[in-house]
Amino acid sequence: MGVVIAYCFFAMWLFWHWPIRLAKKEGQAAEIMKDKPYKLPTIDIVLSVRNEPLLERTIDSLAQQDYPADHLGVIIVDDFTNDERSLSVLNQIEQKEWPIALQIIRLHHKLSASYANLPNKKRALTMGAKASKASFLAFTDGDCIAQPSWLKGLTREINRNNQCKMVLAGIKPIDQGGFVRHFAMMEQAALTILSGTSLMAGLPLMANGANLLISRQVFEEIKAYYPWEGKPSGDDIILLRKVHGKYPNDIAFCFHPNAIMKTQFPSDLPTFWNQRRRWASKTFTMPSKQITAVMMLMFFTQLFVALFLGVIGISLYNQDLKYVGITCIGVFIKTLVDGILIFYG
Repeated sequence: MGVVIAYCFFAMWLFWHWPIRLAKKEGQAAEIMKDKPYKLPTIDIVLSVRNEPLLERTIDSLAQQDYPADHLGVIIVDDFTNDERSLSVLNQIEQKEWPIALQIIRLHHKLSASYANLPNKKRALTMGAKASKASFLAFTDGDCIAQPSWLKGLTREINRNNQCKMVLAGIKPIDQGGFVRHFAMMEQAALTILSGTSLMAGLPLMANGANLLISRQVFEEIKAYYPWEGKPSGDDIILLRKVHGKYPNDIAFCFHPNAIMKTQFPSDLPTFWNQRRRWASKTFTMPSKQITAVMMLMFFTQLFVALFLGVIGISLYNQDLKYVGITCIGVFIKTLVDGILIFYG
């Protein structure tokens, strides 16, 4: 229960910063954007993919962006895909004619076979960025679906502030059915609030690599993911912290609904648990103690909820209701706090 109480205090800190800073930000933006012409930058969308059988669905959504085709390109970096179906999809994508520029870079042509079982995502994204000539790089994943106005939503922040070097945004599930997906969706919405509010408070804690826009010049200037290229820790958070270290006032969070990226969410408790466990295992290699602390708090809160849900299930199965009350209270408090953040966010 102590973990949930700690989470509640942390949520109160977010709640305090959220409305004040957001109102100020929106007010300033309204003044800046008044009668201002909208200029769209050139963008290359960079994806690192490994065994993504649904990749063509992702590329279809990127090719249908409501964005000038001569300002847009897609760079796919194949990170040693070895699944036959996924390889077939990659070949089909490569042979198909697209309305936008598209290129595929294969890591096995650039790196030795010894890299095949290593965490190469940062290497792949860096290689994709080096192949780009666009002003901005948009990062996403091979299992995502972009809304038609996704890029226009993100570039809205650049239009607000010509000095903007990086734009963050949220994600939501492609399929929304089922208890676990609903639970994960609510938690993800709370994490989105966390990302935006912590950025506004001057202590950026989270980003999502499935939905991130960054100036290519800045990406090169901060030396991308160096010296964490071979670590499994979050590529998104590393970029966020490095950009914030150099340009603390030039990072924006886009709250516009068009900027939200759709992605796959866990559909059952084992998948949900394994995903969170992987996230937790990477926290100790994060470039910030604050991030490690917050990620561990989130993990133990999720562990607490998972255990309590298990206790509720076992108690109901055994018709022993003496532990159900206290466990329901714990789950209810955590869900209520997330709900308040989402409602007022």
